[in-house]
Amino acid sequence: MMRLVIILHLLSFAAAAGAQPVLSDDDLPVAGTMYVYHDVPYMKAGPAGASMRWDQTALPAGTLLPYQWTTSDVAPGAGAFPEHALVLNIPGEPALYYVETDSTFLWTGSYSDTAMLRFDPPLRAFSFPIGIGDAWSDSGIVAVTGSGRIAIREVVHSAKADAWGTLIMPYGPIQNVLRVRSELVLRDPKHPELPGRREVRYEWYCDQTPMPLLMIIERSGWYPPDRILRWLDGSWQDGETNLFRPIRLRVFPDPCDDVATIDLPATRADRTVLQLVDGTGTPVKQWLAEFTGPETRRLVLTMSDVPSGHYTLAWIGTNGTLGTVRLERR
Repeated sequence: MMRLVIILHLLSFAAAAGAQPVLSDDDLPVAGTMYVYHDVPYMKAGPAGASMRWDQTALPAGTLLPYQWTTSDVAPGAGAFPEHALVLNIPGEPALYYVETDSTFLWTGSYSDTAMLRFDPPLRAFSFPIGIGDAWSDSGIVAVTGSGRIAIREVVHSAKADAWGTLIMPYGPIQNVLRVRSELVLRDPKHPELPGRREVRYEWYCDQTPMPLLMIIERSGWYPPDRILRWLDGSWQDGETNLFRPIRLRVFPDPCDDVATIDLPATRADRTVLQLVDGTGTPVKQWLAEFTGPETRRLVLTMSDVPSGHYTLAWIGTNGTLGTVRLERR
């Protein structure tokens, strides 16, 4: 009887181990794709562990931030980084530069209008394959250039796949999700007693999309905000070829003064967000509406509190961006 119990225990352990997710370098992003995240109020990441069940169905829709992947051929500051680098652009944040090798995804640095960071040697953002319990770490220096000065800092980066399970998102459950916790620390070698810059990231991945389904960031000594929670919009489920191919909309009058009117084409009943985005990619205003049927909808948008300038008006449904149009506010 005891032998049977041991055999059953081993079989159940093997089955559980077989269900654990493994990430490979086939899951990396490609240039020319864009994903959108909802930026929402912060919550704690929760404990590590196996067979976890993360219920995030109550996550609200938030300010939408596009994450756009390009190459160093078209990215600013590219001359300071390797050729053919993959670049992640996020509105209001430095551009992040990466290089792919046979088994790693290297973070080489970042660039903004005010500062540039270059890691020497580059840091392993990922070291493939990645399964539960896998860990890696790097150390070196980082050159921080800005305001005509160069500062050298010591850098330590460590990461570990510390949890796996089922992630339940507003658009449904995703099984076999792997959580990766990473920590980045920068210190002044001349003053090691002083607190440095620190960032801890929790990111939930699956093998169906190269982007984290959920990210929670805690940092100190960096630019605000200190705490971030963002979740990937559900349009990733439609596949890369269908990501954000919005239809053209018509808004009138254009240019507008205090109000603008838009007719949205008939579609399925849905929760709708209309978001006004300025030339830097920053959302400046949004309007919420919910429709119970597939009727054509006319919305009158108040623009009196919007500064004059050129904008993009985006129509966003539950699963992603449905349409966009350019609009000028006089």
